[in-house]
Order: sequence, then C-alpha cells, then structure tokens
Amino acid sequence: MSWSLENLKDKQLWLRVGYTLLLLIVVGYLWQWMYYLLALIWLVQTGFWLFSAKVNEDGATYMRFILLSFYQYLEYVTYTSNEKPYPLNYLP
Repeated sequence: MSWSLENLKDKQLWLRVGYTLLLLIVVGYLWQWMYYLLALIWLVQTGFWLFSAKVNEDGATYMRFILLSFYQYLEYVTYTSNEKPYPLNYLP
C-alpha cells in the first residue's frame, strides 16, 4: 500500500466513496424497517408451518434473495468486495 496524494486524483476512488456513502445512507434508513419486515415474514412463515407443516417456498426464496443482496451491500461498504451490489450492478 502506498501513501501518496496521487491516490486522491483517482476518479474511481471518489466514485467508490460516493457509492458507499449513498449505500450507507439508504441502508441506515432501511435498517429501522428491517425489524418489522423480519417480524412479518416470521409471522407468515409460522402460519404456514402451523397449518401445513411446511414453509412457504416462495417466501423462503424471496428472503434468500433479500439476505444475499443485503450481504453484498455490506461487503461493498466495508471494502471486502469490489463487486458492486444490485442497483449498481446485475442481480445476484
């Protein structure tokens, strides 16, 4: 790793900083709604489990997609991955 002021002239660096800041703002806003979404999904899946002895596969597939997308956002924001998440790239 080189410590140089030349790094500050890189447009890709500033684009990445802008993307991560935007994602932090959006995820921070949506984080408060995540609890209610999880509670609703838990309630629906528990109802399916109680009345049919199996979970709703469509709901489980949708939640896997949501969790994978959220994981990609976290990887991108924490610089553990250089792959851009969904709105900036293709769907997972």
